[in-house]
Amino acid sequence: MIRISTCEEAGRNTTFSGSWLESHLRSPVTTLVLPTLYSTVLLIGLPANALAFWVLATKTKKCSSTIFLLNLAGADLLFTLLLPFKISYHLLGNNWLLGDYACRALVTLFYGNMYGSILLLTCISLDRYVSLVHPFLWRGSSHVWQAVGVCVGVWLAVGLGLSPLLRYRHSQPVLELNITTCHDILDPDTEHELAYYFPALVVVGFAMPFVLITFSYGWVLGWLLLKGRHYGHVVRLLALVLLAFALCFTPSNVLLFFHYLQSQPEWHNRTYTWYVLALAASAFNNCIDPFIYFYVSRDFRARLRARPCCWRGDDKSSSGRASEKFMLPQRSSEQCQH
Repeated sequence: MIRISTCEEAGRNTTFSGSWLESHLRSPVTTLVLPTLYSTVLLIGLPANALAFWVLATKTKKCSSTIFLLNLAGADLLFTLLLPFKISYHLLGNNWLLGDYACRALVTLFYGNMYGSILLLTCISLDRYVSLVHPFLWRGSSHVWQAVGVCVGVWLAVGLGLSPLLRYRHSQPVLELNITTCHDILDPDTEHELAYYFPALVVVGFAMPFVLITFSYGWVLGWLLLKGRHYGHVVRLLALVLLAFALCFTPSNVLLFFHYLQSQPEWHNRTYTWYVLALAASAFNNCIDPFIYFYVSRDFRARLRARPCCWRGDDKSSSGRASEKFMLPQRSSEQCQH
């Protein structure tokens, strides 16, 4: 967030001096570029994730991979429903009209979607690793409930990890501009307390899952090569996941990490300008995820390829033929997942 070197407090209103603050809050980057990026995500992500959620919830077999994908689609769908509030905030000149508690909720849910998505992508990669390399560790009807338990654990971890954000005031009146910012400006005490929180969040919520994902897909690819099996499917899935991390998650998390390591306000604020752009770019993860659903779930691919009229009833033969055409060679314990 923006670091203020000079400030006066008068009751609940704060007067900030400095031309950099005004230029940032009124710049086309925050009032034009950001709402354009978020609007693009809304237009693409809302219908794509709504369709994916509906197909996963009603038209696919319930197995571990479906449970993880359903949670990921639900998180993305909730995120897109929050975007109109973010878009209106920037279009109004970075002016938040809904009060501080609504601002706290928006900030917490915004970060919750990012780190929840990362953890769910990690679960999907570990699920594929276990089902292919160690199939007898994750089999039978109980694996669905195990996946449900893992998802509950993921959301509990995300909720507990981000709950500190609900403690702090995130809205800040700026008298000179006659606006109230949301999470763009924090008072010095709050900024100091979060100086260690956000770097730790990046390490636990981004760096460690990225290592696990790289290990899982790397091991799966090596196992397929060793067994002489077709691996193009896994390569495409790995490329999509790495694309999501490279374009969406990595820039925002790296900039957030170094943002709080800057000791000088000038460099701190310059980092924040790039960070808000990277954070908007991270929202495009919601547009990439539907392609991941396609490559992870065999049944999801079959249902999308089938005609809508065939979705009525349980047309096992047509879905089975479509599934067999695009699945990896697999064992009986894997048939639901790939």
